[in-house]
Amino acid sequence: MECRIERDGSGQCRAIGMVPEAEVLAEWKKAAQRFASAVQIPGFRRGKAPLAALEKQFGAQIAELVTDTLVRRALDQVLEREGVTPVTGFEYEGGLAQRGQSLSFEAAFGILPEFELPDLASIAVDKAEAEADPVQEELFLREMLSRGAEKVNVAEGRPQDGDLVMADVEGRVDGAPVPGLCGPVRMRLVAPVPGEKEPELVPIIRSLSVGETGTGSTPCPPDFPDHAMRGRTIEIIVTLRGIERDMLPELSDESARKLGFRSAEAMRLRAHEQAQDMARLHKRSLSLEGMQALLELWPGFDAPDAMVKQCTREAISRAAQQMQQFAAQGGMPSSLEQMEKDASENGTRKARCRTLLLGWARANEVELPESEA
Repeated sequence: MECRIERDGSGQCRAIGMVPEAEVLAEWKKAAQRFASAVQIPGFRRGKAPLAALEKQFGAQIAELVTDTLVRRALDQVLEREGVTPVTGFEYEGGLAQRGQSLSFEAAFGILPEFELPDLASIAVDKAEAEADPVQEELFLREMLSRGAEKVNVAEGRPQDGDLVMADVEGRVDGAPVPGLCGPVRMRLVAPVPGEKEPELVPIIRSLSVGETGTGSTPCPPDFPDHAMRGRTIEIIVTLRGIERDMLPELSDESARKLGFRSAEAMRLRAHEQAQDMARLHKRSLSLEGMQALLELWPGFDAPDAMVKQCTREAISRAAQQMQQFAAQGGMPSSLEQMEKDASENGTRKARCRTLLLGWARANEVELPESEA
């Protein structure tokens, strides 16, 4: 197996590889045997079907499995050998493996280029331990107890934290329904996180009893599919249809053991640990948001093309999902061209920010989970 990496100095890389025929054949037989062991082919005992019979029925799947296995193996080896860490996914260029032939392929990807960081002296890593919020701790404890709860429908009174509520929601602008903001809603009410604002829908629901209707308003979000609607005030009409409440058992050693814990104290300890984990994530999220805002304002830097392509694909995928939801409710965006432009701008901005954030982490020897980079 041969594989090398070509770099252009700006973060763009291309892995070029060739897998000899003998290695393709060996992996082909392994893949075929997996199908032979898992599937009964008429006329043959399980695991005893000849290669030709397996190829006739599963040839395409075998080729895909072999290609994926060999290419991943080649990439892992060359990346480790050359000490290269990708910051994007791989764009595979090549065909599928075939028995009796060697496999040649190329894969484009991006790495973090060398560049001078902006002055980020105002950005610091707060290493102080996050404190668990007692409210969240009680919510996690309640969630665990709910596994042994009796569920009842509440006909009178207003919903409480922990209740599962069902409501019909309609968004209107100038008296006309807004596609994408109308339909049934099913959600569990939770106590608001300190310092965070609840979605406008939640306070309306909290003010209602079953069968009642309430109204409120909210600005149309800046990423709404219909560009002409963004920023306009939307009237929200909510009718509460049902409340389901968990009648929780009292916390005791007996109830804790029924739920798989050694004791009530062990159950409380687990709730505390979950609340502390949540506090850590919230603290890190706020730090990263502030950091990204600063990085985004820094002029004079372009992200590698591979990073821009990946982030743009992600933005387009999110926009496409919004379009499908929007169209399913009878609406169409005012401008598809505008949506594509927005996705491209969002992708470029995200790529720039992600690259700078990774550069900052590299310079400060901080490891960032992929989901946060």
